[in-house]
Amino acid sequence: MSVKWVLLLVIGLTVIAGCGRSPEAQTARHLQRGDRYFGRKQYREAVIEYRNVLEIEAGHRYALQQVGFAHYELGEMGLAFPYLLKSKELSPENLDVRLKLGAIYLLGVRPKEAQEEAAYVLDRDPKRLDALLLVAWAARTPEEVGAALRRLEAARADFEDRAKFQLALASLYLRKQDPAATEAALTEAVTREPKSVDAHLALGEFYVGKRDVAQAEREFKAAADLVPVSSLAGVRLADFYVAARKPDEAKRVLAEILEKVPAYLPARRRLAEIAFTEGKYDESETALEAILTQNPSDPDGLLLRGRVRLARRQPSEAIEDFQKVLKLDSRAAPAHYQLALAQLQAGNLQQAKSELREAIAIAPDFVEATLALGELNVKTGAPAPAIEMLETLIAKQPNEGRAYVLLGSAYLANREPGKATEVYRKFAARAPRDPRGPYFVGLALRAQGKRAAATREFESSLALAPGFAEPLAQLAASVFAEKQPKAATERIKRQIALVPTSGAFHVLLGRAYAAQEQVELAEAAYLKALELEPSLVGAYLALGQLYAAAGKYEQALEKANAALKVRPENLVALMLVGVVSLQKGDVPRAREAYEKALALKPRFVVAANNLAYIYSEYGGDQEKALQLAQMAKEVAPEEPTITDTLGWILYKRGIYQRALSLLQDSAAKLPDNPEIQYHL
Repeated sequence: MSVKWVLLLVIGLTVIAGCGRSPEAQTARHLQRGDRYFGRKQYREAVIEYRNVLEIEAGHRYALQQVGFAHYELGEMGLAFPYLLKSKELSPENLDVRLKLGAIYLLGVRPKEAQEEAAYVLDRDPKRLDALLLVAWAARTPEEVGAALRRLEAARADFEDRAKFQLALASLYLRKQDPAATEAALTEAVTREPKSVDAHLALGEFYVGKRDVAQAEREFKAAADLVPVSSLAGVRLADFYVAARKPDEAKRVLAEILEKVPAYLPARRRLAEIAFTEGKYDESETALEAILTQNPSDPDGLLLRGRVRLARRQPSEAIEDFQKVLKLDSRAAPAHYQLALAQLQAGNLQQAKSELREAIAIAPDFVEATLALGELNVKTGAPAPAIEMLETLIAKQPNEGRAYVLLGSAYLANREPGKATEVYRKFAARAPRDPRGPYFVGLALRAQGKRAAATREFESSLALAPGFAEPLAQLAASVFAEKQPKAATERIKRQIALVPTSGAFHVLLGRAYAAQEQVELAEAAYLKALELEPSLVGAYLALGQLYAAAGKYEQALEKANAALKVRPENLVALMLVGVVSLQKGDVPRAREAYEKALALKPRFVVAANNLAYIYSEYGGDQEKALQLAQMAKEVAPEEPTITDTLGWILYKRGIYQRALSLLQDSAAKLPDNPEIQYHL
């Protein structure tokens, strides 16, 4: 063979090889492999192949759809969502994409969006079962439930032999509060399709609601046995064990899944969640690190890590994680809610309100966000909007007891104790065995000046729960207000005779003695409280305050530190350490205590004021002293000691005119305080 022909042969082979590596050929090869993996339910491998296609052609419609479908099948809804959303944008007529998006919306507490997707599908395919099911699952109001039931009944002849159809009926019967019809439909679903994982899971959930643990476990195990180990049924079995207070069983199930499929994120994520709920934050973060190493953009992993950091009181880091989740999905209501909690912890009240409003705008039925915003409005002096949103929530969900409690407090804050009484009576009527009902009614009656009626309600509360400390405290306070300290003490003693093991009751007794300046008896009562309940923080603090008032600073610090061992984030204990340490002349220790308090609650005015004073008087950061004093003045503008601190700091900085105005104001309000008069 001549050199010329050899050269032509080499060139020809090179061209053929190049054709094999063309973008079109590579795309076809990856798609073929992806479809093969998808058909075998090897979704993780399918994702890799489809993503390879997207590396070549970012807008490939089929690859976008299939990545979304694969993540969906893996239970990774947060990862599936952006791909399905993009796929819908490129192919709005794709009904399968819309149905899966609708299911994700439903999981994300966005029923309106779910209903919109179902409606689009049913307009084009009126007998599409999955769309009918989505309508059923998304129904919230009684009207929506009724309409969904009528729609399903109209389709019964076509689908009654399908387990999914029976499950949808069961969900609607459940919302109509018809347990017999619910159980019948669920049993029919299992009978029609004994190998239906969803049917067994739903029946298991029903038995959980009936508190039939044995039957529930049987159904969850049956579901898990029907599918591959890397399925959500196994994770649901673990969830059941967690709810049944069998965390070791849950961990065993999840460990078995991960032993066989180490890359299965839902199981690893659930282990991280269990560790989080157990307060094992290091263990949770270790599991999350593995998840986020595997997929740095895993929204569920980022959300959970943010919650861990929030629990560790690391709001800045938590905010960063929640914002990452929102970059992936700006309409993730749970992320907005958690971001609000982080902003609240950081002292950013307006940002917190904004995020809560956003969460509610996205998911109007988001109860936790509504309650959080209502409580924040009440605390910040805006009870009127809280009343409006809570009235709306109760109209939608009349069995949400927390809404009644908060609405009552909003009416009290709005100086409408009569309306508060009405709300609390409704709460008491709905939960007649709950001792909080008459207790709250008593608070509202007392706010109206109806002491006798309030006393009867507090006594009723104690009759329901003899160990309930709050109504006893109110009864004692009421008797003290009538200048009958001995009668108050005797009332507490009578309750102690009924519940002698209550540490909280002995703390109340100690306070009663302390109010009568019977220091030794108060000390004995507090010590008895700790003997009964060694982790009772209130008893440690009461003792610490008693010792501090008596000038026994070492003993006061000992009790304050004991309280901090039980609850390291207790602000009262930190303040006690700060005050006593400063009285002892231990400035560094006082400064450290106040700094810790401000780290926990950045706009805590008492700590800010005291720390500003320390920085100013004992050689600290003078700029920081001014900032803290100004912040304290902003939060509590009428408090004379805070006004005095700011005035004195300004005087030392040579800003005399402003200082004089502040010092005159504080001196006028506290004419008997020698230090403030000296500053003037």
